[in-house]
Amino acid sequence: MREKNSWRRYCAWPENALAGNDAALLRDGEEAFPAMLSAIGGARDFVLLEFYAFSDDFIGRAFADLLKEKLREGVRVYLIYDSVGSILTDRDFFLDLAAAGARVAEFRPVIFWKPYWNWIKRDHRKMVCVDGRTAFVGGFNVTEYDAPRSLGGRGWKDAQVRLAGPAVASLEKLFWQAWEESTAVDGAAAPRLAAAGRGPAGDKQVSVLFAGGIRNVRSIRRSYRHAIDKALDYIYITNAYFLPDRLVYRRLVAAARRGVDVRVIAPMETDHPYVRWASWARYAHLIRNGVKIYEWQGPILHSKTAVIDGLWSSVGSHNLDHRSLHYNLEVNLNVYDEAFGAALARAFKDDLKNSRQVTLAEVKARPWTAKLGSKLLYLFRSWL
Repeated sequence: MREKNSWRRYCAWPENALAGNDAALLRDGEEAFPAMLSAIGGARDFVLLEFYAFSDDFIGRAFADLLKEKLREGVRVYLIYDSVGSILTDRDFFLDLAAAGARVAEFRPVIFWKPYWNWIKRDHRKMVCVDGRTAFVGGFNVTEYDAPRSLGGRGWKDAQVRLAGPAVASLEKLFWQAWEESTAVDGAAAPRLAAAGRGPAGDKQVSVLFAGGIRNVRSIRRSYRHAIDKALDYIYITNAYFLPDRLVYRRLVAAARRGVDVRVIAPMETDHPYVRWASWARYAHLIRNGVKIYEWQGPILHSKTAVIDGLWSSVGSHNLDHRSLHYNLEVNLNVYDEAFGAALARAFKDDLKNSRQVTLAEVKARPWTAKLGSKLLYLFRSWL
């Protein structure tokens, strides 16, 4: 039995990992949405919300009504929404929140006569911070698609982490950096809160990794690469848009060749089917080299999670695709803890029961037109 090293083996930057945190895995919307609403409902000082998509539907209005209630109680509310992700939400919805006292900002409003870079770079993060004590990071947007079926939503499959401890302050700093790049919907400048530093809340080491800015644009990918290279036993990845760049792709193949159990769950049904088609262009090579590919058979898969050897876990908004790597603001929490890793590994194995393994024979049997379409889409993966 090979003896694993400590969590430091898997952490690309141990000096940046923060001690004293509590992190709980919320496996689906049935757990995540009630937890978020409960935390917001218990707010006493402030609430920070940053979402790619925030819709004017039943769940968006439920959040908005709760935020207005907290505003009447004197709680300060700040909301950042992405201009593209929330493009179908009427501006009056956000103006109504601003009129109730919330500070609302739009990340990089789409102006078509401005340079391409202005509107291609999006805020893809999904996070909530409450009173400097509790935060939520994951892949859930505030839309009826993400909301659980028990609340009347469509129940897309996703995951989230509820965090408490010193790492919450790091998330708040990211929020205010995004705020500086956003535009207030009512044109009024909003005072910026200082990040609220808090004491220990648990015993977990957590890294807050983000994509955005010149220095950190690839920090999440580098953390994946490092942990994959250090893997001894298994690598379990669930990703909604599994289209990794060549660096991560080759690392996964190398890990499988040295005997690591490498498994990936990707979507069968997806909101962006062209990404799935592009992914199939690389499946034959992955499978030949020992990587096991599965397709989720339930509702649309939107998760972005990974666990390696039970000591490195990552949950957040970062997809393994070109857009997340090069363009979007993203945030992932890396948790270095055996109990958390075991919970994420159990969730992965449970999901395998509702997933179908893709075989090499199946990939080879595809019509030549499908194979050609996949190869063409893969060539243009930077645009997907």
